[in-house]
Amino acid sequence: MVGGQWRGVVERLAQQLGEAQAAGRRVKEAKATAARQSPSSTGLERAEYQRRLRAYVQTPEHKAAGHAIRVAVALMKAHDAALLRSAHTLLARRANGKRPPRRLPRPLVLPGGYASQWWISSIDSTYAGIWRAIPSPGPELRLGSTNDPLVQEVAKQARLLQASHVGYRGRDDLYEAFHPDGTREGGEPVAPIRGLSQETSRRANLALGRGNGIRIQPSRMEEAGQMHTDYFAVWDRSRAYAAAVLALLRARA
Repeated sequence: MVGGQWRGVVERLAQQLGEAQAAGRRVKEAKATAARQSPSSTGLERAEYQRRLRAYVQTPEHKAAGHAIRVAVALMKAHDAALLRSAHTLLARRANGKRPPRRLPRPLVLPGGYASQWWISSIDSTYAGIWRAIPSPGPELRLGSTNDPLVQEVAKQARLLQASHVGYRGRDDLYEAFHPDGTREGGEPVAPIRGLSQETSRRANLALGRGNGIRIQPSRMEEAGQMHTDYFAVWDRSRAYAAAVLALLRARA
C-alpha cells in the first residue's frame, strides 16, 4: 500500500513539473510575441527607428504585451517555487523512510487565473519564496551510491541551486560608492572611514550615500557576471532539480 502511495505522489510531482515547464514556455512565447510587435531596426536609419520605437511604446499593444510578460513571469515564479518545495519535500521524506505527504505544495495562484497588480507585485517582491525553498545536497545520498548517475544528478542540481542562492545573497557585496571622473575606468572609490574595517567602511559609505555614484567594484566584475548568471538561472535550475529528483524517485518507488 505504501509503495502504491509513493507511486501516486511521484506522478503528481511529474504533473507539477509539466505545469512548471509549460509556465516557462509561456514566458518565452509572451516575449517572442512582444518582439514581433515591436518595430524592427532592419533597413532603417537610427533616428527613424528611434522615432517609430517611441511611437510604439505609447500604443495599447505595447502596454498589453508588457502586461502579458509580467503575468507570465509571475506565474512561472509561482509554479517553480512550489515545484522546488514539492521535489525537496518528497526527496527528504523518501530518504528518511517516511510516508509520502498527503498533499504537495501548490503555486500561489489566484482562483480562475486572475492576475491582479497586487498579486503580480507580491510574487515579484517575494519571488514566491523560492530562495527559502532551495535545498542543500545530501538526502539523495541515502537513496543510492555516490556512483549512481541518478544520485549524482540530483546532487549536481542541488549544488547549482546553492550557487544561485549565493548569487542572490551576495549581490550587495559587489558594490561600492565612488567619485566618477568621466573616464572609462569610472573614477576612484570613496575613501575608507577612519576607524572602520575596509568592509564595514564600504557598507557605511553606501548607506550614507557618500560619493557621487555607485558601481560594482572593478576587481569583482568577473565575479559579478557569474553571480548574475547564477541568480537568474534559479528558475531553470528549479525545474532541472525537480526532474532529477523525479527520475531518482521513480527508480526507487
